[in-house]
Amino acid sequence: MKSHKKTAQILLIIILFPLSGKMASAQGAFQFEFHGYVNFEMFFDTRQVVAAREGNVILYPTAVNPDPDGTDLNAAPAFQMSLLSSRLQAGIKGPDILGARSSALFEVDFLGTGQDKFNLLRMRHALVKLNWERTELLAGQYWHPLFIVSCYPGVVHFGGAVPYNVLNRSPQLRLTQKSGNISLMLALLAQSDFASTGPNGYSSQYLRNSGLPEAWTQIIYEKGRFLAGASAGVLSLRPRIQTLAGYQTRESITSLAGNAFARFRFENFQFKAQGTWGENLSHLVMLGGYGEAQLIDQGKALWSYTGIRSMAAWVDVEETTGKWRSGLFGGFSKNLGAREETMGYNWVRGENISHIFRIAPRMGYFTEKASFNLEFIYDVAAYGTPDQYYAFNDTYQVNNLRTMASIKYNF
Repeated sequence: MKSHKKTAQILLIIILFPLSGKMASAQGAFQFEFHGYVNFEMFFDTRQVVAAREGNVILYPTAVNPDPDGTDLNAAPAFQMSLLSSRLQAGIKGPDILGARSSALFEVDFLGTGQDKFNLLRMRHALVKLNWERTELLAGQYWHPLFIVSCYPGVVHFGGAVPYNVLNRSPQLRLTQKSGNISLMLALLAQSDFASTGPNGYSSQYLRNSGLPEAWTQIIYEKGRFLAGASAGVLSLRPRIQTLAGYQTRESITSLAGNAFARFRFENFQFKAQGTWGENLSHLVMLGGYGEAQLIDQGKALWSYTGIRSMAAWVDVEETTGKWRSGLFGGFSKNLGAREETMGYNWVRGENISHIFRIAPRMGYFTEKASFNLEFIYDVAAYGTPDQYYAFNDTYQVNNLRTMASIKYNF
């Protein structure tokens, strides 16, 4: 079955690529542009890590796992080569619609949608845009509003410095209005590949069952080489529609989140920074989640919920000298606990982590359509046992050093 899927995907690519250029239609001329890259990555870890897609998306070092003799089983190195992040992109420009310029974007890579589905095509972006003079309407799957396209880390490793920076693409309807140097955005989102966690694992069902979309607003000021902005949003989940005792439950959890960011560009140097705070950020591949707080009805096993808060902050600097680029990323994230006691089940990313931090220097040589990159990713995680407010007292630290090299060919 899997071989038939792969064959169909390859045939789709073969059919699409010859269409590059212009194609006439009843509504007018469409212009197609195809881009992408082949990305060869090779990396070595000094210890086992929590990661996705055969180690490509690195999060943090694993906790100590002693055998009967007390030897840490996770203190074992790992090595991998990968091309899963290679991708294909089709950009389409079409005729005017309702007085607006129309365009579309479709992008895929080979990371798949789960740990057992890598090496299969995955839809990254699929969207249509209508652009008027100062207004833009976007409908489709695209970056979550907390992933700032104009201000994200320039790291080499795949994932954009997750879990310190957001990693999430979601189906959404987004409206952006520009006025001078200011742009204001409003967005309504659903969930797909990047979903919240809950009683049945990671799934979009908790947002779907709430009957409400995730909602965000954002403001960005940009003038010359300076950019700054902030975002705020709300997410409502209904973790269960039936209690463990078989009764209906309408209990839900509503969480708030936000970020602030800035970017300074100079002739050969740029500085970027961002801070994020939220009550339930697991769907953004960041620390946090929620748990059962109060037992409302013991006979019906009816619980209320409370969010488990977290914060993350990062700084990224980069210098360009001729064809050479060097940079340094630093990130920190901390579990901030819950407002109420968590008396029942918890669903949390990094459930036994107090805080994590990362330092990652990099260097790359860029020539024509190719780049040769080297990066060192030093990660530290502080593990412990949380109390009922999800606060940590005693912790211990583990660390990992990933040495990574990549060759990327753009087309």
